[in-house]
Amino acid sequence: MAAKRMDLNRRTFLVLSGSSNPLGQSLAVEFCRRLATGSLALILDEDQEQLRELENHLHSELKTQNVCVQTGKLDASHANGVQLMEQALKEHFMAGKDTPRFERSIILHNEGKAATHVLLEPQSDDDWQAYVQQQLYAPVALNQTWLQTKHLEQVEKLAVNVTSTLMVRPLVHAGLLCSCKRARDMYFRAMAAEESRFGVHVLSFSPGVMTTHVDQCDVNGNRITPAELVASKQLLQLPRIQPRQATLKLINILEEISFVSGHDVDYYDTFVL
Repeated sequence: MAAKRMDLNRRTFLVLSGSSNPLGQSLAVEFCRRLATGSLALILDEDQEQLRELENHLHSELKTQNVCVQTGKLDASHANGVQLMEQALKEHFMAGKDTPRFERSIILHNEGKAATHVLLEPQSDDDWQAYVQQQLYAPVALNQTWLQTKHLEQVEKLAVNVTSTLMVRPLVHAGLLCSCKRARDMYFRAMAAEESRFGVHVLSFSPGVMTTHVDQCDVNGNRITPAELVASKQLLQLPRIQPRQATLKLINILEEISFVSGHDVDYYDTFVL
């Protein structure tokens, strides 16, 4: 596949799933800032209070009518993301018969709990199934609906899977998280191969170890540091990354450096912003 660059200043339907962590908030601000007039941004998360604060911040930060920002509260299983997206698109095109079609659609998958303060593997069968539903099945279902919706037919598409070069490796205390991350990565690689002929581009982006990643506790209350999870001294010596740094690096890859659909890119591959 050929290398691809994208000018983000297009009339775009943007979906951001997972916005309550610092990286998600930065993704929302910086991507919305670059979209063209007539764009629609749908931001999904299960934390209603964080959604409200982010929506207010976007309205004050952007100070423009270029982008219509909508938020949607995900349920505990994240299964309603499909309905929230379809509803947003339907309402957008019902607003007026002369509503122009989008030039591009971008979906940012930032779901996951890789930087929480508690390391707790689900214990019961029901807990395991609920975890996989939220972290794997729901993002895939949302993405498939995004690919197939009639409102985005013949529209260029970009899917960004926010992943982790670290979390797709076997880690102590994080077996289920690592398994879901690896499965998601394979889904997006397969999607890149299958959908390339339809104008769909895919990038898996690892934002690096965040400065916001704090020490965690296991189920017994023992404090666990990242150093105890990572066997590689080389990885531990890499600099911590600010959320905005990671976001600007992703945007620079899309607009300036170029990328190959289906490939993985890590923040640490190059420090050039």
